[in-house]
Order: sequence, then C-alpha cells, then structure tokens
Amino acid sequence: MNALSLGAVNLRDLLDILLVAALLYQAYKLVVNTRAVNVVRGILVFAGVWVAAQVLGLVTLSDLLGRAGTVGLFALVVLFQPELRAVLERVGRYRGREEQAGAALQELARAMERLAERKTGALLAIERRTPLGEYAGTGVALDAKISAPFIEALFARNAPLHDGGVIIQGSRVVAAGCLFPLQQSDGTYRRYGTRHRAAIGLSELSDAVVLIVSEERGSMRIALGGRLGPDLNGTELREQLRVLVYDYEDLGDVPSPETPAKRVMEPQS
Repeated sequence: MNALSLGAVNLRDLLDILLVAALLYQAYKLVVNTRAVNVVRGILVFAGVWVAAQVLGLVTLSDLLGRAGTVGLFALVVLFQPELRAVLERVGRYRGREEQAGAALQELARAMERLAERKTGALLAIERRTPLGEYAGTGVALDAKISAPFIEALFARNAPLHDGGVIIQGSRVVAAGCLFPLQQSDGTYRRYGTRHRAAIGLSELSDAVVLIVSEERGSMRIALGGRLGPDLNGTELREQLRVLVYDYEDLGDVPSPETPAKRVMEPQS
C-alpha cells in the first residue's frame, strides 16, 4: 500500500471519528438537564455490569441481563416517546421557524411588561428540551399564535384561565389554565406565594423557562432549574429570553433569595 492510499485511509478514519464525536455531542446536548440523563446513567451502569459478567464468565447472570436489555430497549422507546418526538422535531426544525420563535419572544416580553405595569399576575412556561405534555393536559388545549394582546387576555382579572399557567411551544400557545407542581413549602422559597412556588416546582422537574409576573409587586422574574432569578426590567427580560430560549443556553450563577440579587442572570460561557 503506497503513501497516497495510507493518507486516504487516515483521512477517512479521522472523518469517521469526527462525525461520531459530533453525533455523541449532539446526543449529550439533547439529554442534558432532562429526566433522560438519569436513564442514560442507569443504562451505563447496566451495561457495565453486563460486560463484567461476560468477562468473568458468569453465564447465568450474563444471559439474564442480555434478555432484560432486549426487553428494556422496547420499554425505553415507549416510555420516552414524547422525548423522542421532541428530538426529531428539533432535528427537523428549519431557520424560518426559529425566526418565528424569535418574533414570538418579543411579543411575549411585551405582554409581560404590560401585565407587570398593571400588576396582573401571570405564569408562563416555555418548553425547551423536556416535553410538557403531561402538564398541558391539566388545562385547556389551545393552538394559538403568541401575541401580546392574546397573552394579556388570558391573564386578565376575573378571566376563566387567570389563575392557571400557560404553556408555550415554539411560537404557539398550546394550553392555558394548567396546573404546575408546587415546590415544597418547607424549601428555600417557602415565603413565596403559590404562583412563584408553582414556577419553581415546574422548573425543578423540567428544563422549561418559567416566567412569573407578581401580582403584589408587579415584578418580572424567571425560574429555571429549581431556582428563582432576580427582578428584571424589559430589556433584561428580552435578553434572557433570547439567551435561554432562542439560543438554548442555560443559566450560570443565579442568585438565591438569601443573597443580593444581580440585575441580570448571567448565561454560562
């Protein structure tokens, strides 16, 4: 084999390694900060035990784990059907849809500002990687384009859906009047009201970006990853929405209620 052939083989192997690495990295980004990451850890432990059984020649255990793995694969497909659908939707998402989502976030921020000015309470969850279908099912199903007047109407005082949460997927409002899980009353945020605890509770169980407008103070805040961020003005809210939702970034150091609040939540570098 000449030098030219060896070079072609090496380049092909390098390309193969780079593509596999890129695929693994994208798979990691899809499962990080979702409930699937714990399942991945469990699968790795299961695979490690199976490999150890093979190496040690434990025939019965190896055969048992092999059969269980075959059944478990089909069970995982059924269990994580919503997550798999969300992954395929993200893979097939085109740029035009991202631009629509960006415009929708501007409308959402405008609605939040108006609600805050009137001290009208509001609770909205923006779906990211973790599907929120089970929570959307507790409310009234919708399929409406996001607009500031529409969001304001949903949370108008004495409106039927005022006290529930709104769920947003992309540039659409998919449900309103939804029930979100409450953060435990004995936790760090026990002094907050039901609306804030519901925001924190949902953010603990998903990677959703949850927006809150305080009815008492007229403040705007974001809950993410089980933590509540500081008060935001309109400009800061728009920047945070762009970073957290449009760019799919995560929060870095979010101040807790016991520490002085920073004006803007810093994204991870």
